[in-house]
Amino acid sequence: MLNKFAIILTLAMLINPNALFARGILIPEDKRIAPLILVKQIVDFKIEDQIAETMVEQVFYNHSDRPLEATYIFPVPKGASVNKFTMWVDGKETKGELLEADKAREIYTSIVRRIQDPGLLEYMENNLLRMRVFPVPARGNQRVSVSYTSVVPKEGDLMEFVFPLKGEMRSNQVAQEFSLSGTIKSQHGIANTYSPTHDINTQRKSDKEVSLSLNKAGLMGDKDFQLFYSFSDKAVGMSMLTHRPIASEEGYFSLMINPSMKGNKAKPMPRDFVFVMDTSGSMRGPKMEQAKKALKYCINSLGENDRFSMLNFATSISLFRDEFVPANEEFKNIGRKWIEGLDSTGGTAIRDALLAALEIRGNDASRPFVIVFFTDGMPTIGETNPEKITRDVLAKIKPNTRIFTFGVGDDVNATMLDMLAEKTKAATTYVRPAEDIEIKSSAMVSKISNPVLVNLSLTFSPDIQVLDIYPTSLPDIFEGSQLMVFGKYKGKGGSAIKLRGDLANEKKEFVYEYNFPEKTSDSKSFVEQLWARRKVGFLLDQIRANGEKGELVDEVTKLAKKYGITTPYTSYLVVPDHVAYPIHRPVPGYPTPKLPVPFGLLPSSGGDGNRKVLEFARENQSRPGQLAEGRATAAEKAFEFAGIAGAPGAEQLKKAMDAKGDLDRAKDALRRRDQNAVQGGKMGVDLSVQNQNFRDQITVSETAIKQISGRSMIEVGGVWIDEGFQKSMPTMVIQAQSDAYFRLLEKQPQLRKLFGLGNYLIWVTPGNTALVIDTQEGKNTISDKEIEQMFAPNK
Repeated sequence: MLNKFAIILTLAMLINPNALFARGILIPEDKRIAPLILVKQIVDFKIEDQIAETMVEQVFYNHSDRPLEATYIFPVPKGASVNKFTMWVDGKETKGELLEADKAREIYTSIVRRIQDPGLLEYMENNLLRMRVFPVPARGNQRVSVSYTSVVPKEGDLMEFVFPLKGEMRSNQVAQEFSLSGTIKSQHGIANTYSPTHDINTQRKSDKEVSLSLNKAGLMGDKDFQLFYSFSDKAVGMSMLTHRPIASEEGYFSLMINPSMKGNKAKPMPRDFVFVMDTSGSMRGPKMEQAKKALKYCINSLGENDRFSMLNFATSISLFRDEFVPANEEFKNIGRKWIEGLDSTGGTAIRDALLAALEIRGNDASRPFVIVFFTDGMPTIGETNPEKITRDVLAKIKPNTRIFTFGVGDDVNATMLDMLAEKTKAATTYVRPAEDIEIKSSAMVSKISNPVLVNLSLTFSPDIQVLDIYPTSLPDIFEGSQLMVFGKYKGKGGSAIKLRGDLANEKKEFVYEYNFPEKTSDSKSFVEQLWARRKVGFLLDQIRANGEKGELVDEVTKLAKKYGITTPYTSYLVVPDHVAYPIHRPVPGYPTPKLPVPFGLLPSSGGDGNRKVLEFARENQSRPGQLAEGRATAAEKAFEFAGIAGAPGAEQLKKAMDAKGDLDRAKDALRRRDQNAVQGGKMGVDLSVQNQNFRDQITVSETAIKQISGRSMIEVGGVWIDEGFQKSMPTMVIQAQSDAYFRLLEKQPQLRKLFGLGNYLIWVTPGNTALVIDTQEGKNTISDKEIEQMFAPNK
């Protein structure tokens, strides 16, 4: 029978295949005992301009029955120049040492050999802090604290602060108590703050002080915490990130645009609102009561200079007023009473309702005009063709009009709602059946209540060619929000970027000078990855709205395969979300346990002994493109076994299995050109939400495909296989953590990222040799000549 533990671990590896112990760890001197389990981690950092003081408190649990002597090590973030550090054990200052990278490399290597996990390899060029800890109480906790001061590295106008968090997602290493918080202060205005790795909470206390926080729920995948920030005293701050590791290819860039708090505090922009509420029969019951509360919240949020009206629709239209009224307390009270009298009955006259809302504005286009549209159904009265309704409404739109749409439930035409919002530079919010209308709508209304910078446009100097910019139409920037723009570029050198828009009711132009480099390091690959997600979201919207076209499907599939993006055309790349790892605790007095063999290498039914990596890869790549099928088959088998009652992570894996099924059904509907299915109902809303997530994504998610030194690696059954691998290739099989393994790392240090994927992989070298890493077989020694031959480019 297949080993259930290994199956679940394999699916979990889709999220986090590497480091068990990649940040501060406590290692017993007794090699029979594994590194101790982290139960608490509190991180606090204070940054003033470019100087960061970081305080870390960690609590470890000694699972053995006796006191232990141990060594604590903490990787210093790469690039951080530590000029002062202090270490404590149980509150008492203790002598520690700072080891430079050359000496630290020996420590990292010995730990990787011991725990047989390659996660620390990425830190092999980093300095480390080390101290002895004794005694660690039996069956007790050990508190360790570290404080260090460092200079934050700067490139261009951006500072980059990093804190090691790799390994936090493993269940035997996720601290029961975790928090990370910090502040940034400066003599200048803080223009932008951005983390590509984690979803952080940001609060601006002033233009010169920002606080940030991350809790356990915000941990995403197996990544160090990375934070970029910049300074500017302009009314609107802009920062740029670039990525161009290959000079002969196009580069990628990201712009961060953020108005200062001075701009935010300018006199609020007066606006006119019409709130349009669906009161058809399907809204009856709790849904209607929630909708009434949501509508009251909208009225309460209006500013003193705003004006408003309302209408409800079912079979016919009913107006609160046929003209705008001031948003003073008198009319707000009248409006709230009108809302209380609403009842649900009849059909759904969407076209008539939206056209009636536009009529209230009349010909006056001087003030910004906002329609907030709530509906829970398809059009059933009057014009019922969603495409025709969209055309008719957009034809009546005047400048400075925004239509924010709310789709309540799954029985809506998502494409129609998306188009109405997108074409007017607004947004769509979907309230799924289990969600509360009031909560979702109030969050959106709060966000859009104070626009700061509107009617935006960007232009670039002609010597730099920019292309594929997303979003294609720049939305408004609201108080407390930051706009991120992604694109590609050709050319090199300095460029003036002009940002035009309306700030505090005045037309403004801001000019920024930036350098578009000919070549960069590979450290900001997230810029390219996030650009790809935005483009895929845009292309999928085109396919869903207009039907499949071969060139669009080909482009989506190409991008999705390269960047590991799960789409209806690449459902085999689905990655389970936050799978809980089974805790593989060591038994006191026994050697550190080996990590289980991946699911794909377990013996097949009736088989004897585990399969080898090379054998498994040849089976799954006997012809081009077969790896995708192999991954899908392995995932389906593992999903099937994950359903076993009590299996760790079964719930998350079941969700992933369901998501894959939904994507497969969506692909079938798209290929049948079944527009009703892909634009409306649950499938339509699911696709809309997925595409919206692609368009809005600012943090890099875990994927089943990794780009390593220009090669695409795909995870199949827990084994990482180069997509370019062919069964006829010459091979070099190396045993994981052997002398040969570390000699390869010494001579070819770029392999650290590759080996960090795990102990079971195949990668095609520049010499067109399949380099195989396996724990079960392989060479223990290798000559420098053999290494040179593998890495000499094929002529």
